[in-house]
Amino acid sequence: MTANAIEIANLTKTYGEVPAVDDLSLTVPKGTFFGFLGPNGAGKSTTIGCLTGLLDPTRGTISLLGEPFNSSAVDLKRRIGSMPENLGLFEYLYADEFLVFQAEMYGIEAAAARRRATELLEALELADVGGKPISDFSAGMKKRIAFAAAIIHGPEILFLDEPFESIDPTGVALMKQWLRRFTEQGRTVFLTTHVLETAERLCDRVAIIRSGGKVVWEGDLGPLRADRPIVFEGREFTTLETLFLAVAGERYRTLEWL
Repeated sequence: MTANAIEIANLTKTYGEVPAVDDLSLTVPKGTFFGFLGPNGAGKSTTIGCLTGLLDPTRGTISLLGEPFNSSAVDLKRRIGSMPENLGLFEYLYADEFLVFQAEMYGIEAAAARRRATELLEALELADVGGKPISDFSAGMKKRIAFAAAIIHGPEILFLDEPFESIDPTGVALMKQWLRRFTEQGRTVFLTTHVLETAERLCDRVAIIRSGGKVVWEGDLGPLRADRPIVFEGREFTTLETLFLAVAGERYRTLEWL
């Protein structure tokens, strides 16, 4: 059995002549909380699309849980969960209906699906709106439902694209608690987020990409949590934010009137 949850080799996705992801290679060990970081338009969501079967790569290979993965790998898809940035909710369904439907799509028996849906709605403080259509929910409530849908079948790998945006602090704290338990059980989280402080606190390992999905830094965040700097190209970085700004090419203009 492989010790890696995700293996990506030379992954490329182009739209016409424009590369959204260009020759990306990554390895993510099982049980890792992995942060996949980069500026807007760098290819993060495209990469997750390829890793979950929503997009077909132009070239390159993907292996999940030791098995080759593509958009037709139905059995492997049952072993992963995904919370895309656009959520992918069926908003005309009631919340409890949607979660039961999601669980049954993953092969969960009907009674167990209803039980899990009820437990998730209660845990996410949505029990009183379970019988309402998702279209009536706020942005934060929709995020909670999307998160519940991603984990209801107990996946071995969980892909999360900007999961904490629009969620209140209580909901974020609960999700973080579950995600830590998730990785403690030997499962894997693959996370994109623009909140670098959150990534620094949660992630064991991080890859930072620039436009076109080019990896410019990958490494362990253990030193930062031990109050030691990360050393890269002769420079010391004491926070993930300063490292990100240095390697991802982010620059800020000064405004004379501000």
